Amino acid sequence: MRCTSALLSFYVLFIWAGIDTADIGPQPVLAASKDAPSGTEKRPPTASDQSENEADRKITQQIRQAVTKDDSLSTSAQNVTIVTRDGKVTLRGTVKSDSEKQKIAEKAKQASGVKSVENLITVKQ
Repeated sequence: MRCTSALLSFYVLFIWAGIDTADIGPQPVLAASKDAPSGTEKRPPTASDQSENEADRKITQQIRQAVTKDDSLSTSAQNVTIVTRDGKVTLRGTVKSDSEKQKIAEKAKQASGVKSVENLITVKQ
């Protein structure tokens, strides 16, 4: 009986916290980017994948500052996710136009120490 009430308590906690049971467990693997070799799959980096080394943090900081200083960009564009690992920058989020998407990518490419930029930003339709 204790086991059943403990499970029920966890279930109620999940519902209260807004956690769907589909969110628990392995997540699906997303298709590889068009730049990756055919047949490979990877999960795009998220903010929690940000490297902790000094050089990568500085790259992310440079890009974030350049993006937030640009008053022509919408709030959603200024809040895109920027992840740097080993000099490789990944941009994620949603912006209002293709122009904003391209501006952010250019700012990322201009930051010192950037080896490559993967632009996964989507344009809101």
